[in-house]
Amino acid sequence: MNGIKRSTKTKMKKIILEILLGLGLPAATFHTQLAGVFTTEKTVTKQITYSIQGDSNYNAPAYNKTVATVHVVVFTVKNHRQHIVWQKMYDTMPIKKYPVAYNCLRETVKVKNISDSKEKLFITYIITYDTNGGKMQVENGTALLQGEKEGKLVINI
Repeated sequence: MNGIKRSTKTKMKKIILEILLGLGLPAATFHTQLAGVFTTEKTVTKQITYSIQGDSNYNAPAYNKTVATVHVVVFTVKNHRQHIVWQKMYDTMPIKKYPVAYNCLRETVKVKNISDSKEKLFITYIITYDTNGGKMQVENGTALLQGEKEGKLVINI
């Protein structure tokens, strides 16, 4: 009879242990996932410096009537959604008047409160060339990814 009591006690302990493990493991997993949702990530400030520069080879008469307009846009992407944080449209001017590299137009854009692991920062530009009513657009840009706090972009006219 003593063997039966011991066997029953052992089975009960085993059942209680299985129940505790069965409830404890999902609870611990849920707690870890929930903590990840509510932990706030430290935000960072990122900056992009861009320069707009002309080419010294625009001396040919074919370029006399060509003007260019530059539109620069800085935006973030989070959860596949874009949010424009800064933009600037430069006045239209003859391409011969754009300063060359050593005297180029330069600007730095700082964007605060970027969630580095969840957001990407992009800078894009569109140059619209117009020669006697014939228009052509060139678009390009770059991104600052996770871990990058500074970026540079050269816009060549």
